[in-house]
Amino acid sequence: MNLNLKIKISSIALTACLTLFLIPQPLCARQDFRSAQVKDISDRAYEPAVIALLDGAKESIVISMYNISLGTKQRNPIRLLLEDLLEARQRGVEVTLYLNTRFRNIDKDPMQLIENPAFEKLQNTGCTIHLMPPNFRLHDKLIVVDDRYVVEASTNWSISALRDNFESATLIDSPSLAEIKLSRLKAFPLTPGKPQPKPKQPHRALYIENLPANITVSKPLLTDKIYLPRMLTRQDSRSMDLYLLLLAHSQTIGREGFFIDMEAMATSLGMPASWSDSALRRQVIRSLKKLKDNYHLINVRFFHSKDAWVELVHIPADTFIVSSEIIKPNSEKKISMRLKFLLLVKTLLESQGEDIHSISSQDIANRFHIHRTTISEAFKELLEWGKNN
Repeated sequence: MNLNLKIKISSIALTACLTLFLIPQPLCARQDFRSAQVKDISDRAYEPAVIALLDGAKESIVISMYNISLGTKQRNPIRLLLEDLLEARQRGVEVTLYLNTRFRNIDKDPMQLIENPAFEKLQNTGCTIHLMPPNFRLHDKLIVVDDRYVVEASTNWSISALRDNFESATLIDSPSLAEIKLSRLKAFPLTPGKPQPKPKQPHRALYIENLPANITVSKPLLTDKIYLPRMLTRQDSRSMDLYLLLLAHSQTIGREGFFIDMEAMATSLGMPASWSDSALRRQVIRSLKKLKDNYHLINVRFFHSKDAWVELVHIPADTFIVSSEIIKPNSEKKISMRLKFLLLVKTLLESQGEDIHSISSQDIANRFHIHRTTISEAFKELLEWGKNN
């Protein structure tokens, strides 16, 4: 082979090698990318976007965070975010936090970092808190909601990050990316946290379990506009249901004053079993206060984390007998508030020898202080209810 041919072959080979080397190669294979919808939520857009995610969560919230700084004031953006987590848990959403424990100039037992009452409240409500061992640093600022929405950001949960700093943040709608992020978190080496509280035993609906077949009701409860008519006008069905159960319980035990188990009463009123005890108590307390202050039907005394003392206000007047089936709040018959009111009116009229179907809707509305349209709609429901009962 002559020299010119050798030189030509060598040149071709060198050119081929340089071409392969210099052609830009993709940094990642196409299959490593995930399709997604993305939205910038940097700076002041971060907080409202995260609040909307937490409030809209239906199944799960997972947070991996370098620093959650609670601040000193009781109501600040970070504590409100933790309240959103509590509310989500009370709706039945699974809430999990992965927290860093390694900070500069801090030499503490990792458990001390979550002994703040705010974190204890989260754990007591059923939230899961995982701690990164102090020999590792968790520097995430990551949120994953409902195995779908991913927030990747530079934003710690601190007042300065939310209100002052410039922080880059992106909201990503991608179930496949969420799966990758969650798999990564589950592979972390973790410090055992406090033992999770045992799942609470469901409270019994004590106040509807042993109802008498009938209860006695004072007529003014229906004929005086400050009582049940006002509740119906205000659509305050919980206060109506609560009062009727208190009345039934009073007649069952033969006393007008008694203690009530707040959680059992909440369950009897049909509140979700997934709610925390504090949430159940809070709702019953609110309705008891309404019965006292707005309707003047009871006196009540509250004791911290204990049963409440209730005393019914005596209403001296004629009475009539009502079937307990009408007053059950979570009856399978799904009686609406206005139908319940009309059934009570129907029973009262029958006790006086009157037929509700022979009286016009306007006359009933006038006698019982309810808008005629409400009575007319209730009559339609009564017709359907009568077909099935």
